Amino acid sequence: MHKLISFIAMISISFMVGCYDSTKFDHDDVAANVRGEEITVGDVRFFMEVEDEELPDKIETFVEETLIIQEAKEMDIDVMEEVEIAVETHSLFPFQDEEGILEDSRDFMKKEREFAEAQADRFDMEPKEYYKEYTKKSAGRQAYIYGFFDEHMGDYSPETEEDVEKINEKYQRLLNELIEENDDDIEILIK
Repeated sequence: MHKLISFIAMISISFMVGCYDSTKFDHDDVAANVRGEEITVGDVRFFMEVEDEELPDKIETFVEETLIIQEAKEMDIDVMEEVEIAVETHSLFPFQDEEGILEDSRDFMKKEREFAEAQADRFDMEPKEYYKEYTKKSAGRQAYIYGFFDEHMGDYSPETEEDVEKINEKYQRLLNELIEENDDDIEILIK
């Protein structure tokens, strides 16, 4: 479980990297509809810095995640504890005192702080307020995704590269099946 969480966390972190100087789309522009749930450009941008030309790919990924989250909610997966722990332990991470922190961690803290400051400016929030909300929403999304895959994949602790490949294939198969089952209820408006 922890290896999958780390894998998904790395995907989420890489998701937020990029430049952001967009003027083509407003935050409230509807980017997609997933089984009746509207996804706006602002919803996608809240989690990452993204240029307009990258937006269609990010929207597609966001749609896939939203579909998984909807399924997890229908399965009555409870994520409150994970969200509370994440908010308590990580929501002020980039703003803590760097004294005694290892160099690599300081560099990561600085990048997270810069991300929070830039995003807070874009969403007219204070950086600490933004990062707390970002942590809460990210933790919730990730916990639902983990819960969904926990229920469907059983024991998936990879020990070899071959195991990782098998897990990735099963993950992709589950995702493809979910998308295919719901294809008529997914509309991507920004392509």
